[in-house]
Amino acid sequence: YFEISKIDQDKPIPCYHHVGVYAYRRNVLNDYLYWSESHLEKLEGLEQLRFLSENKKIKCVEVNSRGNVFWELNNPEDVQRIEKVIS
Repeated sequence: YFEISKIDQDKPIPCYHHVGVYAYRRNVLNDYLYWSESHLEKLEGLEQLRFLSENKKIKCVEVNSRGNVFWELNNPEDVQRIEKVIS
């Protein structure tokens, strides 16, 4: 399951920072265009949840960041912030 914020739990559970690098099979990507936006996708704003609601597999791989910070480029407003850091 993917969620924007941490899931409330009574006990600690492992959480991972999502680094999205996607590769799609052409036929599945074409199918995606015709699938309805799922309830969870609307709630969380995460397109990955549409694949899960259609019973498609998503492969996740754990990556060791070695203490490095990840910059996220998800929205147009992120561009200026990242350009400032790398210039």
